[in-house]
Amino acid sequence: MHKDISIWMPLYIGDLQAKFARMTAEQIGAALLLMMDFWKNGAIPHDLATVCSITKLSQHTKAKTLLNTLLALELFEIESEEIHSNFLTSLKSQALQNQQMKSDKAKNAAQARWGKSASNAQASAKQRKVNAQATPEKSPSITQVMLEPCPSSSSSSSSSSSSSNFEEKNEDFLENSKWI
Repeated sequence: MHKDISIWMPLYIGDLQAKFARMTAEQIGAALLLMMDFWKNGAIPHDLATVCSITKLSQHTKAKTLLNTLLALELFEIESEEIHSNFLTSLKSQALQNQQMKSDKAKNAAQARWGKSASNAQASAKQRKVNAQATPEKSPSITQVMLEPCPSSSSSSSSSSSSSNFEEKNEDFLENSKWI
């Protein structure tokens, strides 16, 4: 499945803010529209009417000023009566490489996953056969285990002896104390 990268375009905010720093809001919007058209459709005819149509600028003078600004910023170049952008072409080729790399990575992960799960399924089927053939050992039921008395510990005997020592000392104290 090959997805078309023309449906998205990376915008590197820092780069564009630096390039658009001295442009008006109208020029920035028009430049972005021109960039998107180039990204989607490729080379743009070097015709002011076409540039006005793409950028929605109403005057040819504004379109000419915009083109001169974009040429000075090296966002676009004019080659054989067409407007090209090496800047956007390099971004597009990088996006294609990234897409291909991610696609290959996903395919490898899927193959590893499904290859592993097939071997796991075979291993678990073998294990079920072995378990079914094994003779069951006699083991006590859970009820029997729960009913067994708990083992006595030495701590319970020491606690009873310490409590009897306390009672003796308490009686001695009461006898020796004077009550009024």
